[in-house]
Amino acid sequence: MTTSRDKILSKLRAAKQPFQDAPPRPQTYKPVTNLDDNSPDALVERFVSEMTLLKGEAFVVEGDNAACEKVRELLIAHNTTRLLSWDFRHIPVKNLENPIRDLGIEIIHPDIHDEFRYETLVTLETAQVGLTGVDFAIAATGTLVVSTGEGKPRIPTVLPPVHIAVVALEQLIPRLENWIAYQRANGLPSIHNSANVCFISGPSRTGDIEKQLVLGMHGPGQVQVIIKK
Repeated sequence: MTTSRDKILSKLRAAKQPFQDAPPRPQTYKPVTNLDDNSPDALVERFVSEMTLLKGEAFVVEGDNAACEKVRELLIAHNTTRLLSWDFRHIPVKNLENPIRDLGIEIIHPDIHDEFRYETLVTLETAQVGLTGVDFAIAATGTLVVSTGEGKPRIPTVLPPVHIAVVALEQLIPRLENWIAYQRANGLPSIHNSANVCFISGPSRTGDIEKQLVLGMHGPGQVQVIIKK
């Protein structure tokens, strides 16, 4: 029995150009956000400014040692005893794991894909901080682009009350359009190789309750970004 859906799809497949009145795709697009200077220093300055406006924090450091020390400083400030973390090979700081363990912090690389999912989630709820890297950071909007994958679970970005992300300078790009162009040029790697792609712009927020802005309702109430130059 042929359904209405089948009939519609058959007509679309049979038509050489199903939408006759549709305009052709533009050869170039006008940027959504203005960014006059794309130099590394200007991108860093813009990202820090946007993150501050979003009620997040951004710290600029020089090199691996300074980045490692900043991570330790923030973990101590949050009285961290349990940390949900990506695999350290996905966080762009050399020799980061042992200095964190030296603080007596329990490091958990969360995995909930087994029969003990509920019990694991109950345990993970007590973690104070999530620590991750990023795929890219968008300067114009202060946005972190994060995709899931092996060693890169989503939970550290959404469950703990604090999310600390480390960004290498080369991961900082001007606009969202640059991320889209990269995906198209490289066969859509984030789309095909990840179950989830997130765009994180500052702490979780809602204005649903009496139109009052509340942070941390559906995710971390604090987002702290370390930019390693």
